[in-house]
Amino acid sequence: MKLDDYISAKLTHSVHTSERMSFRACRRRWSWLFNDRWYPQTTPKPLEFGSAFHKGLESWYDPQMWNRGESIDRQTLAILAFRTACDEQKAHYLKLNNGQIDPELEQDFKERIALGEGMLRYHCSTISPMLDKQFKPIRVEIEFEVPIRDPDGTLVWCKCEQCKSLWRNSHAGAQHHDDWQIEQYGSAPPAEWTAKDDDYLYWWHWKGLPLTYGGRIDCLAEDGLGRLWIVDWKTAARISGQDDGDAPDEFILLDDQITSYCWALWVLGLPIAGFIHHEIKKGFPLEPEPNKQQRKGCWYSVNKQQDTSYDLYLDTVKEGDPQGLASGAYDDFLDWLKHEGPKYYSRKEVLRNPAELMNAGKNIYLEAMDMIDPNLRLYPSPGRFGCTFCAYRQPCIGTNRDEDVLYMLESNFEKRDRRYWEKVPMSTDGKGGR
Repeated sequence: MKLDDYISAKLTHSVHTSERMSFRACRRRWSWLFNDRWYPQTTPKPLEFGSAFHKGLESWYDPQMWNRGESIDRQTLAILAFRTACDEQKAHYLKLNNGQIDPELEQDFKERIALGEGMLRYHCSTISPMLDKQFKPIRVEIEFEVPIRDPDGTLVWCKCEQCKSLWRNSHAGAQHHDDWQIEQYGSAPPAEWTAKDDDYLYWWHWKGLPLTYGGRIDCLAEDGLGRLWIVDWKTAARISGQDDGDAPDEFILLDDQITSYCWALWVLGLPIAGFIHHEIKKGFPLEPEPNKQQRKGCWYSVNKQQDTSYDLYLDTVKEGDPQGLASGAYDDFLDWLKHEGPKYYSRKEVLRNPAELMNAGKNIYLEAMDMIDPNLRLYPSPGRFGCTFCAYRQPCIGTNRDEDVLYMLESNFEKRDRRYWEKVPMSTDGKGGR
């Protein structure tokens, strides 16, 4: 089999960003999740907001529709894609809960749909036309799987127990074992050989499965200069780095998740310039509501807790209270909105040069080699923040006390035969067990 055949058949030891994050944070938790595949039992939510919102953005940036029709039509399609994803998630939730949903969850579901639709309208009508003038999407939702090679360029093959199991249970693996037996013995092992002896000899000769790096990219786009960029969309309760303008903060400069995606496409032969980190607040500006009576010369609230923007607030006041605006009653609040008010998006471009991409590949190789090392030392990495939100707190405490942790895992976790990305679409948002 050629490398592409292994990848097409999903016969690889695939490393993902979420696993790297988990491995760095706590090796004990990482092993339970990614080696033993003990997944926390969680109650499915009627709306996984992030994934549904991504569906709306995928529709908006669909390359086939980018230069066709009015933007209002594409906006309608984007909202429809979001609603369809929400309805599918709710249907799945109802199926798992005998058709029942708590009234509070139902209300939360409706509120988050309204939130998502408002965010999409604001992005499609205001933000995208302003920022995407020299922007051309090439593809959206790109899954990739690239080989991990050592510094000499040699492909790494893995013989871990997971790879053995994956190969043994595959059609290609079964056929390979039969062919190997015929090649070694003519038809079958000699009578004096036991199945165990044959199995040991086979695995000793077996070269393993290729070590690869996999993931999913939100969008690949081309700018006005013909450069290719990876675009990563993030939704957040609050926009990070609000005070640094358009300059990338240090975390984004050091962020190796998206850098690793740049490296992956670079390995595939695409001249990637860098990545665009686009953060979207879970909220959108609203027109200010008029006061019931005039206060300090203003007919509109100057409460800093309201969701609005400088442009929208100014346009509303111009029309609804021109005298108050002319008198200067709104000057302080407008100045605050313009310079310190709520931010609803942040887009930052980060260039990546060939040296950074080569070093990213080297780091991925070193980290992956640690992960598949049969002599890897496993130990916990306790920390107040990490442990507080860790789903494996109790098994970890039990391990420290020499308790029956297997019973604890069997009672509170789900044992899966595959990793999460082999059953659901790969995500850039996974936290690896947290």
